Order: sequence, then structure tokens, then C-alpha cells
Amino acid sequence: MRIIEVFKKIGRKVIEFFKDESGGNLVEYALLIGFALFIFFILVGVITGMLDWTIGQSDSFLEASEGLGE
Repeated sequence: MRIIEVFKKIGRKVIEFFKDESGGNLVEYALLIGFALFIFFILVGVITGMLDWTIGQSDSFLEASEGLGE
């Protein structure tokens, strides 16, 4: 019976947490932070992709310019 009482107590605390205003704010902030991180990683991926493309273009330009001197 002791384990059942512990689970009931945990259940009551979880329900109180989500009914309380601070619990709701915490969930909202967590969602906002998650969304911001998602957007940040998308932007970082796009920027690194652009940098890789420019490095590849400069390498191919240097290879082409080396062949012109001969």
C-alpha cells in the first residue's frame, strides 16, 4: 500500500503543477526555448551549407586557374 500512496501523491503534485500558473508558464517557456533552438539549428545548418559551397567554389576556381598558367 505504501507504493500506491507514493504514486497518488506524485499524481496530485503533477496535477497541481499543471493547474498552477507557474507550471503553465514553465511549460510555455520550455516550448519557446525549444522552438528557438530548432530555428537556431536550422539557421546554423543553412549557414554552414553556404560556407561549404563557397569553399568548394573557391577550390575549383583555384584548380582552374592553376591550369591556365601552363
